[in-house]
Amino acid sequence: MGKEDNIYKNPVEIAPNIWWVGYVLPDDPFQCHVYLIENGENSVLIDPGSKLTWEVTRKKISRVIPLKNIKYIICHHQDPDITSCVSDLLNEIGTKDRYIVTHWRSATLLKHYNWGIDFYEVDQNGWVLNAGGREIEFVFTPYMHFAGNICSFDKRSKILFSSDIFGAFTETFRLFADDPKKYFEQMKLFHTHYMPSREIVNHGLDMIEEKNPQLIAPQHGSIISKKMIPYLISRLRKLDVGIYLQFRGYRNVQRLTKANEILSKIFEQISFTTTSVYEKIGTVMMLMNELFALERVICLSSVDGRVVVFDSFIERPKEIPFLEKDLFELVEKILAMEGKSFYVREIADINLHNEYLAFPFVTYNEHHSINGICYFLFSKDEIISEEDKEILKNFKKLFSVMLMKEIEYFRIQKERNELLHKVITDSLTKLYNRYYLEEIASKEFNKAKRHGYPLSVVMVDIDNFKDINDTFGHDVGDLVLKDFARILQNNLRESDILFRYGGEEFLILMPFSVKKDAKKVIERIRKVLSERGGLKVADKTIYYTFSAGISQYDNERSIIELIKRADIKLYMAKQKGKNRTQL
Repeated sequence: MGKEDNIYKNPVEIAPNIWWVGYVLPDDPFQCHVYLIENGENSVLIDPGSKLTWEVTRKKISRVIPLKNIKYIICHHQDPDITSCVSDLLNEIGTKDRYIVTHWRSATLLKHYNWGIDFYEVDQNGWVLNAGGREIEFVFTPYMHFAGNICSFDKRSKILFSSDIFGAFTETFRLFADDPKKYFEQMKLFHTHYMPSREIVNHGLDMIEEKNPQLIAPQHGSIISKKMIPYLISRLRKLDVGIYLQFRGYRNVQRLTKANEILSKIFEQISFTTTSVYEKIGTVMMLMNELFALERVICLSSVDGRVVVFDSFIERPKEIPFLEKDLFELVEKILAMEGKSFYVREIADINLHNEYLAFPFVTYNEHHSINGICYFLFSKDEIISEEDKEILKNFKKLFSVMLMKEIEYFRIQKERNELLHKVITDSLTKLYNRYYLEEIASKEFNKAKRHGYPLSVVMVDIDNFKDINDTFGHDVGDLVLKDFARILQNNLRESDILFRYGGEEFLILMPFSVKKDAKKVIERIRKVLSERGGLKVADKTIYYTFSAGISQYDNERSIIELIKRADIKLYMAKQKGKNRTQL
């Protein structure tokens, strides 16, 4: 505190005849304030304090008024940080014609101290106290920390004594807050943990705003000036509260509040963005790394009887040769582990290369059936405490939703791809069909034309195919078509695109190929077919050949013209005796 030490050793007048008479406990981030309304023999002491602070508070009060002038003792609640010194005070000044001012819920508990003093229950007295002509109103803010929560509003000074509301954890003591943003961060650590719900908070803030206070004097933290009040109220209205319900037994409030912020940001990523998990996972892991040294996330899930891996190290989901029953055996082992972490080098059929500290959990879908298994993989140096596991359990819920969405996305994409495959492929040969040719051929033609690279088209036809059908039947003819399609596909280059054009005709698009190079590819296929020695069907061997015609882009106006030229070349190869290629 430095130069301010001497100031805080004395009573501080925060408004005419209103005094701060608290004691700054050394190294206490949650200071407790005591306020005095100087009003002659009807003086009011607000939240008198604990036995730790009373000796200093008593001296400060005595410098302002005789202790016996205190007639009303406002106890905003029943906790010992404001009530444990009351017995010391009453032993000195007596109880006759004095009152404990509080709400009936608090009075019910405070009566057990057997102080022998009368209670002035504000809810039974019109929510107002007339203290010798000085009127104090009471604001009912139930369950903002406790059931009978009230605040006191001095009508003359327009100061709101807010009890725990607007209180804060402060590393360095300041009687008056000077930076609203910084002070809100200090408030947040307390309010997010303790206040039960946003609806309750906003109801209380509505009641407080109706009073239009010029100053807010909380029991903890710092006194708040009028210009800071609107900002702090607006931020409090949006605060995510009640996190003590999510993290049972967790005592590190700062870390707890940070975890809650990260959970909220991850929830936004999952709920309000349309990108896939793999576009979100980087952001999610970056957020989680503010708390943990997390290096990788691996999720295993059963999709249509197959095990699919969602891995932050790979770009898209992949199926692995891991049986569904093995997945459920893993689930049973994880459930038996009860949230224990362990070191691993391999998960299912995934070799991790490095050893990781893993924290696994089972995820569930909206029907409460098993969704899959998620593994958080940490740096080997990370230490996961029991309290950290409480945080991780909450991340588990979000990852379960995320995994469920990705599984559904994977399933939809898979169904879409299967449907698309049916639409664009020939059911017999599994090659692209003529419908897809119309879709892609013009694009390839236009690209070649625009960028000036060669494009060749090859039309291929099985020789005497009608004779094969007539001699051996259409079933054998189908086998020949499938056999020839397989030979073509296995011997073309990666850039070549193969289609079944119709009947026994096939078409090949060859980008970046002049017709002489295209002919070399076709002649190599002819050699493979010849050396193979025929297709064996039952006790028969079917020999067949093919003819081909090749055209190369040469200022044609469309792909249709280029295909037509290749078709003419094919006709010429047939005319010249078949089993040949015509340029």
